Amino acid sequence: MSQNSDTIVCSGCGVVNPPSSVSCSGCGSILVIAKSSVPGVSSASKSAKTETIGTPQWLKIILGVFVVYGIAMFIYEGMNLPSGSVQRGEQSMPQAQAQTQTDPAIVNKITELEKLLASDPNDAETILQFANALHDAKFYPRAVEMYKKYVALNPANNDARVDLGICYFEIGNLDQAVKEIEFVVKKDPKHQMAVFNLGIIQLSSKNLDEAKKWFKQCIAIDPQSTAGLRAQQILEQH
Repeated sequence: MSQNSDTIVCSGCGVVNPPSSVSCSGCGSILVIAKSSVPGVSSASKSAKTETIGTPQWLKIILGVFVVYGIAMFIYEGMNLPSGSVQRGEQSMPQAQAQTQTDPAIVNKITELEKLLASDPNDAETILQFANALHDAKFYPRAVEMYKKYVALNPANNDARVDLGICYFEIGNLDQAVKEIEFVVKKDPKHQMAVFNLGIIQLSSKNLDEAKKWFKQCIAIDPQSTAGLRAQQILEQH
């Protein structure tokens, strides 16, 4: 998801965490490393081709459902938690427990990109931008659809395939998440984000030995990178 290079934004609850964080300070979820910026695409040049339009009906419906769901979950949790207790821990699927915090600017960007795609459905760069925007807005099922379309057009883009795997992870399809990201690692064993996120997926599945294997491989690639440092912290905690 989009974030400042010095912070990590939780995909589940939207809380901004320090770059050294392993788990979210807001909901306790394991922090998945966000996707890289769109390769070779200038947001300024793309914005010159777009015009702002109203929010489409499907987005209004989805946002409304998320708001109602978030309120219901808040009330339910408040009624069932013992007085004074706090639930924390490494939740593998945080998006199911958290209310979306979609930035209106992202929603506007989605509508603009959707209009561009309507006029040119096979524009690969726009498809990738659209997938990234849906990812940022936590519309993971539709992001999966767009990432799949993009990698079909550009199978060599390993970053986009890792993002596809992360979206599968976010909707609970761990097998497909592993399949997509392992595909990248077979092509590029030193793709550190892919290796790190395989560790996260295995850790969320309680496959500790397998998770440690990937975290050690991540550290070996570059111990001083954000991914390398976080992998080392996770190994120290487990």
